[in-house]
Amino acid sequence: MFRELQNSQIIQQLTEKFKEDSPEYPLSMSSRPWCRFQAGFLELVATVVRRCQYNVIYDGFLMDSWISFLTGLSDSQVWAFCHTSTLAALKLMMALVDVALGIHVQQENNQTHLEAEKAKELGRRGTEKLEALI
Repeated sequence: MFRELQNSQIIQQLTEKFKEDSPEYPLSMSSRPWCRFQAGFLELVATVVRRCQYNVIYDGFLMDSWISFLTGLSDSQVWAFCHTSTLAALKLMMALVDVALGIHVQQENNQTHLEAEKAKELGRRGTEKLEALI
């Protein structure tokens, strides 16, 4: 569907096929299996971001497409779609913040190592290490 249709067309098809009067909406049910389902769903979103944190999330396609789709769904007239997409978007943003925090910490550590390497005497500096840190 993503290859052939625009987000609005996908959402329209989902809305037409969804049984809005169905009492079984997994993310709003409170029984034990459905609570595990919700936790698993949210963990899936976070895991995708965590697993892709070094490559695919920067390709300009995956995150843009995902965020655009979730934004479109959050504006849906179907409460289940609106709720699900808002919950997924929140978890997605939290996972992206975790990635950004990790990158920031790594950047600070590299900066500290770089300054320590530059402070060494010229003969003791590791040229390769200095280049890698830069």
